[in-house]
Amino acid sequence: MAESNPSEKMETLREQGGAVLGGVRETVLHATRHVEALAELLQTELNEYGNRQVRRLIGVLAGVALLLCAYLMFCISAALVLLPILKPVWAPALAVAIFNALAGLVTLLVSKSGKTSGVAPETVKELKNDLECIKLYLKGKENS
Repeated sequence: MAESNPSEKMETLREQGGAVLGGVRETVLHATRHVEALAELLQTELNEYGNRQVRRLIGVLAGVALLLCAYLMFCISAALVLLPILKPVWAPALAVAIFNALAGLVTLLVSKSGKTSGVAPETVKELKNDLECIKLYLKGKENS
């Protein structure tokens, strides 16, 4: 029988240690690439979200300016039409004010019910998937 030489065992342990370190290095590199990809996805989504919000803000401001002009004309016209019908001078102003209050309440209720989408939904989804994978991996390690 051939007895094993201690120097041979040391080389085998060194090879195994080198293989383990190589595996750890590959895992760290893979995790780093994955984090970089997630950061890139988040940056892209944030840029798109910012562009959408700027376009939305411009549209809202233009719409508000146009509606304000039209609404002022409507209020003046309503007061002038109601003036001969309602005898006290303050009555047309009160009618227009009540209408404004009701329209404002309806507008607030409608705007409150609108939901916005998340800032970075795909990145959040990816992070949730990653957490699930880590949980499954740890659970598998725990069972073995």
